[in-house]
Order: sequence, then structure tokens, then C-alpha cells
Amino acid sequence: MKRYKMALAGLAIIFVILAIPRVLLIPRLSHELEKQLAQSLNTSEVQVSIRAPLGWELLFGRLPAFDLAAQNAVIDGLRIARVEFHGEQIGFDPRSLWQKQEVVYTEASNLQGEIVVTEDALNELWWEEVDLDRFLTLQVSPQGIDLRGTMSFWNMEWTLAVRGDLEVHHGTALRYVLKNFEVQETRIPSILLEILSENYEFVIDFGVFPYPVEIKNVLPQEQQILVTFGGLS
Repeated sequence: MKRYKMALAGLAIIFVILAIPRVLLIPRLSHELEKQLAQSLNTSEVQVSIRAPLGWELLFGRLPAFDLAAQNAVIDGLRIARVEFHGEQIGFDPRSLWQKQEVVYTEASNLQGEIVVTEDALNELWWEEVDLDRFLTLQVSPQGIDLRGTMSFWNMEWTLAVRGDLEVHHGTALRYVLKNFEVQETRIPSILLEILSENYEFVIDFGVFPYPVEIKNVLPQEQQILVTFGGLS
């Protein structure tokens, strides 16, 4: 009977030791990740889910997998409706986490995510940084991103219609590029299109994530855009 109780006590001690990382380390890392991402994304609505079966991996700077979800974020002045990321085999510096309460990324075998930006949010930033007088409005559809409105040139009112695209710029930014320009349904010379493009340059930099990621694709949808990201190769 005594041996039986000793065996049970031994098993209980082993169970406690094995459970310590899951009880202490995972919540600590989740909290620090949420705090760091909330600061990077300028939002308080961040949820991080860590998957570490044993938990001891975290002591050695290895995170098997995690999921990130955030809402109402702000990146480079642009309101983001939704942010989602998934990572696998993430490496981080454990000393920075335990000593400085900072998650320092080192590597990842798989990192991918997406953000959703609404048409209204794009227009807010457009009017704030480019078109202060709000002459033109961005209209997002599956066909592309149109820029429409009325402007005054040479004491005349001109109805403008621009077809443009958001192109990847330096890996982590998007730049609005004019593709086709019409004035009252009349196509204008390409040289004037170049001049207008210079005056209406619109760049959004998404390089704020604590993990090095790059934009993979930009998909215009009905009144919103979907931007997908992946880890740097």
C-alpha cells in the first residue's frame, strides 16, 4: 500500500512538472504576443492562440504553431477591418521574452495571413493624404479600383474616371497606380496620365508586423480589398 501511494505521489509530481509549461509559459507568451501585436496594429482587439503540445518547446525558443486574429486595427494610417495570421514552427529568442518581456522573431517555416480593408477606409486615407478637397472617390469592385469625381481645370468642371490597381511596392507596401484615365469619356494622352500619377501617388506600407512578411496578392472585392501575406523567402 505504501509503495502504491509513493507511486501515485511520484506520478502526481511528474504530472505537475509536465504541466508547468502549459500553465505558466503558454499564457505568458500569449500575453506578450497580444501586447506586442496590439501596439503594432494600434488596436485592443487582438486574440492569439498558441499550440504547443508539450509547452517545454517554448523554453528553447520554439513555437510549434499560433493563430492571430485582430479587428479594427490601424496600419500606416489605414483602418483595417480584419487581420488574420497563421504561423508554424516559429523561432524566437527566449532570453528576450523572459528577461525583457519582448518577443523577438528569428525564423518560421510557414507564415501566412490576410487583411481586409473596406472601401470607406481607403477613401478616408485617400482624402487625408492625397485629395484633401475630396474631389475624387475610390470605388472598389472585383474589376478593380476606380477613381471617380469632378475636378476644376481652366475654370471648367471636368468629370473624371480612372481605372487603377493597387500594386505591390517593395514587398510590404501597396501603391495605387493609374491605368486608364478619361475626361468626360475622352481618353487623354499618356504623358498627362504620368503627370497625374505623380501628383496622385498613394502608398500604404504594411511593414509593421513583428515578423518579416511580404504581400503575396491583392484581390479587389465588392467594396473591399483582400490582401494576402506570406513569410519572406
